[in-house]
Amino acid sequence: MIKDLILRKASDLDMGNIIQLEVDVFNCEQQIPSALIPIPAENSPQWWCALLDTSIVGAVAAWEDKNRVHWGRFATRQNYRGLHIGQKLAQFSLEALFSQGIEEIYMDARDITVKIVCDMGGKIIGKSTNFYESSVTPVVLYKKDYYRRKNLNG
Repeated sequence: MIKDLILRKASDLDMGNIIQLEVDVFNCEQQIPSALIPIPAENSPQWWCALLDTSIVGAVAAWEDKNRVHWGRFATRQNYRGLHIGQKLAQFSLEALFSQGIEEIYMDARDITVKIVCDMGGKIIGKSTNFYESSVTPVVLYKKDYYRRKNLNG
C-alpha cells in the first residue's frame, strides 16, 4: 500500500480536498476552529500533499510571516497514521523549501511533529504553550542542521 504513495506540491484543484482533510484533523479531532485553517494569500502559502490512489491522505503548508518562513498545518488522515506517511511528507516539503534557498524554517508544533522535526535536526526554541486541546512547542529547522543530520543517517 505505501509503495503507491505519491508526494507532490499541491495544485489549486487539490485545495478543496486538502482543506477538508485539515478540517477533519484540526477541527474535528483537536477542536481548533476551522476559521484558523486557511492561510491568507498575502502570506504566500505553499502546500504539499501525500496521495494514495487518488485520495489525499496527508498535507502540509509553508507560508511567510514577519520575514520568516513558517511550516505547519501538518496533517495525516487518522486511518493512515503510523505508516510514516507524515515523516515522508515532512521530508519532501522541507527539502522543497530548502531547494528554494530558504535557510531556516519555523513552526509551532504538536509533540509528534516536534519529534519528527527534531529527529531531522530541528531545535526547540521556546517553552510549550497550550493551544486548544493540547500544547504546541516552537521549533526551528536550519538547512545546515537538516543536511548534517541527513548525511549522518545515510
